[in-house]
Amino acid sequence: MPVPRHPLRLLGGGHAPAVARDSVRAGGLMGMGKVALQGESTVGGEGFAWGCRGSKNLWTRAGQRGLEGQRVLGSRPGHATLQSYDGRQPTRIAPLLATTACLKQVRYKTYYKRMTKPQKRWFQYVEKLAAQGKSPPERTGPLLENKFFKVVGDMKIHKPVTNGSRHRREPTRFHLYEGGCIKRLAFRKNHTGGRNNTGRITVRGRGGGYKRLIREVDFYRNVPGPHEVVRLEPDPNRSAELALLRNLATNEFSYIIRPAGLDPGMIVQSWRSGIPEPRPGEEPIPKYKMIQVGNCLRIKDIPVGTIVHCIGKSRDAPGAMCRAAGTSGQILHTADTGYAQIRVQSKEVRMVSVNACATIGEVGNKNHHLTVLGKAGLRRHMGFRPKVRGIAMSPVHHPHGGGRKSKGGRPPRSPWGWLTKGWRTVRGRRKWYIITPHWKVER
Repeated sequence: MPVPRHPLRLLGGGHAPAVARDSVRAGGLMGMGKVALQGESTVGGEGFAWGCRGSKNLWTRAGQRGLEGQRVLGSRPGHATLQSYDGRQPTRIAPLLATTACLKQVRYKTYYKRMTKPQKRWFQYVEKLAAQGKSPPERTGPLLENKFFKVVGDMKIHKPVTNGSRHRREPTRFHLYEGGCIKRLAFRKNHTGGRNNTGRITVRGRGGGYKRLIREVDFYRNVPGPHEVVRLEPDPNRSAELALLRNLATNEFSYIIRPAGLDPGMIVQSWRSGIPEPRPGEEPIPKYKMIQVGNCLRIKDIPVGTIVHCIGKSRDAPGAMCRAAGTSGQILHTADTGYAQIRVQSKEVRMVSVNACATIGEVGNKNHHLTVLGKAGLRRHMGFRPKVRGIAMSPVHHPHGGGRKSKGGRPPRSPWGWLTKGWRTVRGRRKWYIITPHWKVER
């Protein structure tokens, strides 16, 4: 049968019901338990409490025997005196582990980000030099370090606090905006899980992942005039970063691919339709002002040897080439009419119309290829599912399957029997606009 519970009279209490965790001392023993106050708590009034005896569970029941039938007399803040319910002399003293205002149990944080001692000494040293009118010396070590990671150069290297963070590293993102994107410049991405309209899996290893918003990036740059860079934002759908622009004439916002060296507060312009003729009495726009990072021009208006990105393929086409992180192209030859020659990131030389657009500079976030996720969970968050090796399958499902961990000397093939290594991936006739294909470049 369950142990009957008896009320405890609580004297000197308060007005708010709460749950307290008591430490009851009796006969040199210490026990932990929970007392639920029925009615009023321990600030200025009289109430009743319920106890339960016989168990030493530290979290659910009172940890001392004989707690029933005791009256609680308030002696001083933070403590209470237990007295038998029949009015006998006090025999036990229980310090209450709660404040006088609230007896609610609080779960404290296990770690607080505090400044380390080396960082504190460094800032004190910098303040001392500033008081003397001197500039601090350049630091060659990490600029930021705490318990979980350290910053070396432009890379954020996680410390082996857990097995998942042991080898994890990624580019720093302190310069990026931490809030959300402009809602009217984004729409929701529908995840298919690798299935087509009939529900059949057409792409293996896809599924799950967090929800994303697709940003509408302006690859056309048709709106002329000066635009101010408001902030820099990450894009979960691409490796490059985005820059939010504000048109100084209409206050309209737009996104562009952020080139390296473009910071908030800078002004960029677009001369997609050509450089305007100067008004009477005005001087033409200097060439050095046009060739600024982030400006969009026609290829025939860009000098030879300039590094560009977001290169269009025809007159009215959007920027389509060199849009990933750290990529760029170089103009080798241009003219007033006809085609220009551009060397893209793969060292392939292509012919592009001189009226096509291109943006000055190299795409930022060049350290993206050094990213190491560190654990499979982050890969799942990105929308990828595990893949099974063909050698681990049965011969019914894969040409490499069956046997004992050997594909029998057969060349690597796909599940459908196609050769996957050592065969030409460029098939068909040679494209007329490719001068030097990437597979023919001497590396």
